[in-house]
Amino acid sequence: MRRFKNLLLVLTERDGQEAALKRAVDLATANQARLTVVDILPDMPQDIGHLMGPGWGHELQQIKLKDRRSELAELVASSAAEMTVAIDVLQGPPFLEIIRQVLRQGHDLVMKTIQEQNVLERMFFGSADMRLLRKCPCPVWLMKRGDQEKYHRIVAAVDIGPSTDDEKMAALNRQILEMASSVAFAKFSELHIVHAWHVAGTSMVNSFRFKSQKEDIERWIDSQRQEIKKRQEDFEKQLHALLGDKERDYLHLKIHMLEGHADQVIPQFAEEIEADLVVMGTVARTGLPGFLMGNTAEGILNQLTCSVLAIKPEGFVTPVTLDGDS
Repeated sequence: MRRFKNLLLVLTERDGQEAALKRAVDLATANQARLTVVDILPDMPQDIGHLMGPGWGHELQQIKLKDRRSELAELVASSAAEMTVAIDVLQGPPFLEIIRQVLRQGHDLVMKTIQEQNVLERMFFGSADMRLLRKCPCPVWLMKRGDQEKYHRIVAAVDIGPSTDDEKMAALNRQILEMASSVAFAKFSELHIVHAWHVAGTSMVNSFRFKSQKEDIERWIDSQRQEIKKRQEDFEKQLHALLGDKERDYLHLKIHMLEGHADQVIPQFAEEIEADLVVMGTVARTGLPGFLMGNTAEGILNQLTCSVLAIKPEGFVTPVTLDGDS
């Protein structure tokens, strides 16, 4: 099981603070981990000095920082009195300051409630949250506002299809499974493991244009199906090594092979079973510093309406630095 050592909870919204803090405290307690709670205040408008006089902007910001620290201290004292929790209030663009906090303090998980959006925003995740998902060097758990305390169903989305680097994909799958099973154990949840697959060339079989190649196409399709079946069998063996029979039964574990494109069938499946959390990877372009979220991963994220725990591949390096914008 994956064990976290140094959690960061970001409370940038007033609503739902207690629920988010309780979830973080429970996870920190279960993992015997350190917990830090922060909020991020925006920079003061540059023209405030013209309106209120020199020095007022800095003084006003210091008052706001002090007041928010007091609010966080009171919240922690009432909801997490049984453990030591570090508190801080940062200043600047939220996603940048969160990542810099991770770089400074070596956090291995960021927990945050999903940013509220206005009616004009198309995506479930706001732009700041999506930037955090793209660039944060450690896993990010974005919690839906109004989450139930107990998660009933958790979805772990893996990719067991052919890859240009099967080793790296297997490592990412292992991270997904370790984290999903850890959360599921802690919450006594069902664990649903899903892989989306589709066979190339099926639309060509009955096409008049490819009539003369029909038998070749059918053989090609059959070979793909056989490869998918073999990969599923290999994956189930790996899963059995990671989770024994007792653990599998405890989690009410189910494996689903979903036919179709991942960015279509995975969000649909999560909605159908009323999933509380989807654990998934975000695939980086190899060989480049920084991170470009894969189109498939971003397509899935934009359609999910539940909480999500997003995991980076091993070797990911954030483009954000401690002394500059990114």
